[in-house]
Amino acid sequence: MYLPMLLLIRRIIGGFFLLLGIIGLIMPILPGWPFLVPGIALLGSRDPWLRVIHLGIIRLLKFCKSRRTPWIRRSGERLFVAYKQARTVIAPLILRSERTIERWVGYTPKHPPQA
Repeated sequence: MYLPMLLLIRRIIGGFFLLLGIIGLIMPILPGWPFLVPGIALLGSRDPWLRVIHLGIIRLLKFCKSRRTPWIRRSGERLFVAYKQARTVIAPLILRSERTIERWVGYTPKHPPQA
């Protein structure tokens, strides 16, 4: 009973941080990065919604890179390179944060508890 409730709370808080991070990336008032990293770490790197979002971003950037309009193509190429660089910098931070959270909670998704 305790573990499923804890996982639900973790998903809710992670989703809230992720939503704040996305709003912060869109709006210039609130910084988005400080909320994105803990949100992704709380949800976990294997979360299906995070994978869908990641694939959507990749597809959108590849779509922009393949356009004939020069400014859209250049913007897509620059954003794709910037996205890849950001992933290489932030991915180790997210994985380290995820391991720390799992250690605090005492639950690792690789070895679920037996019912």
